[in-house]
Amino acid sequence: MANWLPRNQVPGQRLSVSATTTPLLPGASALLDLPGLGRLGHFLAVSTDAPAWVSFYSSAAAREADGSRPITQDPTPSSGVLLDLVTTTGKLTVTAPPGGTYFTTETGAAAPPLRALVRNPGTAQAAIALTVSAVVLAP
Repeated sequence: MANWLPRNQVPGQRLSVSATTTPLLPGASALLDLPGLGRLGHFLAVSTDAPAWVSFYSSAAAREADGSRPITQDPTPSSGVLLDLVTTTGKLTVTAPPGGTYFTTETGAAAPPLRALVRNPGTAQAAIALTVSAVVLAP
């Protein structure tokens, strides 16, 4: 007869982390690092306080490599783009799609921050506040 070890399942911690860009001219972008979301997790929702094009990356190198991609072009497979979305005046919060997992490919002792690039697609200058709600799976 098999001996089973007890299994304790602890639900993931739900967190919301926010950061704000400096004032961005129309068409300009800003790099944001969101600490405290761990090395692995699931996106629940992403919101901004102004229309924005927001991309999340598995590393700082992936973010740098993708920085000049136009909004009309999809990211290439294996580019390190984890989630790419646009918020509009009528919809400033986007619920993440099923399977919206984030992770980092960066190594080091401490968990690196979630890397984001925020672009201002509007016609006026704006400092854009970004909030990510997620379930952390691995600190």
